Amino acid sequence: MTPPPAPARAAAPAAAGVIFAATGVLAPPLAVLAPLGLAPLLAVAALALIATGPRQALATARPYADLAALFLLLSLWAALSALWSPIPFHSLFEAGRFLVIAAAGLVVVGGAASLGEAAGERSLRALLAGLALAILLLQVELRSGEVIGHWLSDAPPAAPLPIQRYDRGVTVLVLLALPGASYLSAQRQWLGLAVLALAAAVTVIAFSSHTAILALAAALVVGAVAWRWPRFVALCLTLGTLLLATVFPLLAPGGAAIESIRRALPILPLSAIHRLAIWRFTSDRIAERPFAGWGMDSSRAIPGGALPVTHYFPQIHLTPLAQAMPLHPHDAALQWRLELGLPGVALLIVLLGIVLWRLTPRRIAAWRRALLFAYAAAALTVALLSFGAWQAWWVSLVWLGAAFQMTGIRHQGSEARARLMPDP
Repeated sequence: MTPPPAPARAAAPAAAGVIFAATGVLAPPLAVLAPLGLAPLLAVAALALIATGPRQALATARPYADLAALFLLLSLWAALSALWSPIPFHSLFEAGRFLVIAAAGLVVVGGAASLGEAAGERSLRALLAGLALAILLLQVELRSGEVIGHWLSDAPPAAPLPIQRYDRGVTVLVLLALPGASYLSAQRQWLGLAVLALAAAVTVIAFSSHTAILALAAALVVGAVAWRWPRFVALCLTLGTLLLATVFPLLAPGGAAIESIRRALPILPLSAIHRLAIWRFTSDRIAERPFAGWGMDSSRAIPGGALPVTHYFPQIHLTPLAQAMPLHPHDAALQWRLELGLPGVALLIVLLGIVLWRLTPRRIAAWRRALLFAYAAAALTVALLSFGAWQAWWVSLVWLGAAFQMTGIRHQGSEARARLMPDP
């Protein structure tokens, strides 16, 4: 087949730079105003990369063929689990959607890793502009009685809106601030880095998003340790997640123990006590189907999940509105085990281990490795404490954040990028 002419070949990388710049400036404010839009944004970015350079898109994703194979196996197992799922058609749909999102994510990450230095810098500057706009929007909402939220929801000005509706936006701010910090560090723009860190931290704390605050703390601690011992951190994160999926269900505290924890630590928010009850309920359901699980994304249909916590654990004093399983376990490792059983957990742990191990090469500058692990730790913290493991917007956010982190692995540069991509 005749290769495309030189101008056409040159147009694809230039178009990729525009695509990533547009994605960077849109993602953070979109997460504040309409966070579910992150999934379509990932899809549009992937389709645009394919449309502007199909061969280039395939070539940049090819180094991740081993990850693609694991995602395919995982999706096939998830699809097979529809045979014993209480909601078979939903499980089958979610298995297919997960595979589509993974394919889009690999295209976007591959495209980001192949950007030239100038295009990468433009993309990261666009991301910084998007982060600034997101922080501005969040501060406006905080100080104006959520005027934008009232307008978007068509609610009366006096109607109270829960501040938790911005948890997703605050979470996105934490994750996407890390590639922004990587770029500012590379440019030695220390004042800009300090402003970004302070503005992000103040905003996250002001919105009292406990998970986002913990993710920020985990990023700082894990990043600092990974600066010196990246392989140790990769091993700890992988084994820790494995233990949560396989050992914690055997040790999860029961109702009396959870109530004792609440009395001993009154500083804990009721949401934390509710989490413990959810995890105990999840562990009991895991014991009923320990190998194959209940089926892909079947947590929402687990028998008894809609009943109040007090129905199962009378010792725990929570509101009757606190359900034993509010849609999902609020812990990715437990959700993997509950829904996909041991085969699903095995595939996901292998995936996690491969990704983390590729962040350890010594050819990557130590501070860049630290920021890569900081992002991984923040994402893993959120995954293990908050959103559903298969929620499209959340999985898409992880892919987008990873893509911008790859964009930050620049010109030290082409060699460092190559170390994160396996040999063809």
